[in-house]
Amino acid sequence: MSGNTQKIVELKSNELGQAETWYVEVFKKEQQGYAQTEQEAQARVDLLVNASNQGFAPASTLLGQWHVLGHYVNQSIQAAILFFQHGAQLNHGLAHLELAYLGLNNSTDQLSQAQGLMHLQHAVELNQPEAIFLHAQHKLQQDKTAAYQLLVENYIKNKHQNSLKFCVEYPEFDSIKVQNDLLIIAENDSFASALLAFSYLTHNKVDAAFKYANIAQEANDPFGCYVRALIEQKSANGDAKIAQEFLLKAAKNGHVESAYLAAVTLLKDAETVKTEQKQKEYTTLAFELLTHAAVAGNVPAQYSLAQCLRYGIGAEKNIEQGVSWLERAAMQNHTDAQFELAMLLPLEHEHHLPLLNAAADKAHVQAMLCMSIYQQRQENAEQTLYWLNKAKALNVPRAFFLLAQLYRDGKLVKEDLKQSATLFVEAADQGDVDAYFELFKIYRDGLGVRKNKKTATKYLDLAKENQHIEAASIEY
Repeated sequence: MSGNTQKIVELKSNELGQAETWYVEVFKKEQQGYAQTEQEAQARVDLLVNASNQGFAPASTLLGQWHVLGHYVNQSIQAAILFFQHGAQLNHGLAHLELAYLGLNNSTDQLSQAQGLMHLQHAVELNQPEAIFLHAQHKLQQDKTAAYQLLVENYIKNKHQNSLKFCVEYPEFDSIKVQNDLLIIAENDSFASALLAFSYLTHNKVDAAFKYANIAQEANDPFGCYVRALIEQKSANGDAKIAQEFLLKAAKNGHVESAYLAAVTLLKDAETVKTEQKQKEYTTLAFELLTHAAVAGNVPAQYSLAQCLRYGIGAEKNIEQGVSWLERAAMQNHTDAQFELAMLLPLEHEHHLPLLNAAADKAHVQAMLCMSIYQQRQENAEQTLYWLNKAKALNVPRAFFLLAQLYRDGKLVKEDLKQSATLFVEAADQGDVDAYFELFKIYRDGLGVRKNKKTATKYLDLAKENQHIEAASIEY
């Protein structure tokens, strides 16, 4: 090797070392939490760009992922593809996998399904565990036995936990074979023991579940601690305090779902504790657990963290950060987050109606009612009735009330006082206070029904008992 060649190799090695350092720095900061200022966010982006420019493939792939999500950078599939392609050229399995996702999910015209499969194959050849998992799922229709073997090998060789979990959860695999294979693997594997415990628990074999969950949790396996908590919760003689202890142990060992569940329990307990000091202790710990789970990608935790920040629970109130977490949860289709974010946006904002519609599509009660009111203002009879009837099918009292108003006033539908009265009764039967007052007027004046002073008085009294403002001033 010539002296010049030696210098070039050393230079590239040093550059790659620096690039990796930058990448690790960003990765660690992201684990601690999202950037709190635009300057901090830009600094993280700049470090990754520098690392990418020096040929560090994971940095290119992470930048691509950020462009897909719109995380610190403009959301752009086109830009994401360029970064993924750069990572793929450097033989980064995850970059190939991201390109496979885009192609197979028809996310862009720039990548066909055939190209997606090609990138998936490259990722499998590079022994990318998530790619092997996806490849095995694609093989299910053609050869279940081969797919099962791929999944088991992916766990044994790469410790890809979702592969082994899928074997347990997929109903068309031979459950006896899965159980026997798990028993063999569990002899020297705490996660397999935990999964075996979970399998036994789902089949109500509590004693066997307890045995293997205990083995796993004694080895500090996070999933084992989680299953041990589930056993405590589901047992007739289970102890909620012991369940919480195992959830906290699971969270401490990195189980994200347990961190979220333990935080929820702490927030509930904080509402009933007697001292302010204890309440602060519970909410502070809950906030820490939610932050950990939210940063790890748990969507319900992201929503709960948003609420804590918006209302100052367990930490100083920070509305800006709270809304930021709300946006992240909404982006991942969290129904309550979508609705609340829609309510925070001005009516004319381009995302207000799509967010509201998305929440309503998933049967969010308030969102459905809001969509019905919006469509009524647009004088769209079909859509107004669609949303109200959808809510009515779920026995939402307000839906009955709003439909009753339409039939009473003849708005978008033909006036029908009898139908209106029937709907008001159904709303009242489910506790709608305004319906009580409307029924008082209906029976007092005989609107679609015979006048009936006794019935009118009954509904007026109900309205008064429930603090209806107009009813309070009426003597009848």
